[in-house]
Amino acid sequence: MGLLRYFFRSQAGQSRKRQEVAAKPAFERASSIAPDSAPVLPEQLRKLIPCNHLNGSEISLLLPACRSHRYPPGTLLFQQGPSDGAAFYLLDGEVMLVRGEQIRTVSSGSKMAQYPLACGNHYETTATAKTDVTLLSLPESAMLTALENKRAKSIDAAGLSVDFAQLPDILRQSEVFYTFWRTYRENSLTLPTLPQAAIRLRAAMQKEIGVDEGARIIQTDPIVTARLIEIANSPLYSGVTPVATCQQAIARIGLNAARQLVTALTVGRLFQCRQKKVQRQIQSIWRNSVRVSCLSYVLGRHIGGVDPEQALLAGLMSHVGALPFLYFAADFPADLLSENMLAAGVRAVRGGLGIQMLKAWEFPEEMCGIPAFCDDWFYHAPGPTCLTDIVILAHWHALLGRSKTRALPPIEVLPAFQKLDMRQVSPEFSLNLLHNAQQQIEQVRMFFDH
Repeated sequence: MGLLRYFFRSQAGQSRKRQEVAAKPAFERASSIAPDSAPVLPEQLRKLIPCNHLNGSEISLLLPACRSHRYPPGTLLFQQGPSDGAAFYLLDGEVMLVRGEQIRTVSSGSKMAQYPLACGNHYETTATAKTDVTLLSLPESAMLTALENKRAKSIDAAGLSVDFAQLPDILRQSEVFYTFWRTYRENSLTLPTLPQAAIRLRAAMQKEIGVDEGARIIQTDPIVTARLIEIANSPLYSGVTPVATCQQAIARIGLNAARQLVTALTVGRLFQCRQKKVQRQIQSIWRNSVRVSCLSYVLGRHIGGVDPEQALLAGLMSHVGALPFLYFAADFPADLLSENMLAAGVRAVRGGLGIQMLKAWEFPEEMCGIPAFCDDWFYHAPGPTCLTDIVILAHWHALLGRSKTRALPPIEVLPAFQKLDMRQVSPEFSLNLLHNAQQQIEQVRMFFDH
């Protein structure tokens, strides 16, 4: 609930300051004056997010398009509205950002200064220099192209494409992770499989089947059948009369939605392990995945453009790639399994192995890429809001109010957020969403808590 209260802290005299911004003459706008200009150094670009993901040669290709500009206090740097295609970063000084009734100050050297002040097709804030400031500008299209090329190489390589020598010391020095890495490279690693009810239903759905055939397959798993009937009777799918059979539940929910829900309900069985240290990691991932899944479902219903049940499943599968490593680690003695090593191993493998697992399970192509992009805040999928955008926004909201909140970029710089209809998105978008949808989130969550 602390979203925009954190990013936009109210200050005394808001009205007076907004009037000062509005009163600035047009010749003081950053786009209208000729400020001191200088080239940008590679080390400056490497400190900025998401440019910090680029290597030396990729940075070098981006540098010619970058410039830094010096502005005096009081300069109107840019205004809320259509952008000119540039992303702006603060290198030095203090900038005041105004969005609606909210004001915040960004200072150079702060965590927030690592993120763009403005980017995307629509600038969400108006910025004024509070002190002498230095801004870095670069064409956003050039930055996104460089990032997309890097992602494409990683995905094409499939699986664990990172060089072992580039891994953190805690993994390179771990006997467990080295053995796992070698087993993977020798193609000897066994990937988990989906539970049978989900496999049979997904296979049958490749053909033209009816409600009765779908019910016959689902009913081979009594627990899933009971849960599906419970979901059909919940406020999420409220009907005039309660349903009592699997056929009636499918008829109310829809066969395709039932397929997504059956897969989601059965996949929880994969998140089990007898090794206590490993189980703590698995349960933490499962709880986070359930929260992301619930938020994905609610966002899918709220925003539209995607199937809510598919969004629910996509959110649940976003970190499933962690399981092969954790299963593998569970066979080692407990004294070799530090929590820090297990967590670092999960971060290293979950994207690549998640892609491999979903491909092996014959999931749709769009969903297969989600494990690699689900917490890549600056991932940009062309076209309107898609399934990946929904899961990215769900991951972002799932981190609100937690210790990692301070590492989050402002929501307005996320490409996934910038696709939303700005006429319907207020500064309180996330606060309202989380508050108004809390009941729905709890209803979805309870189906995974049995």
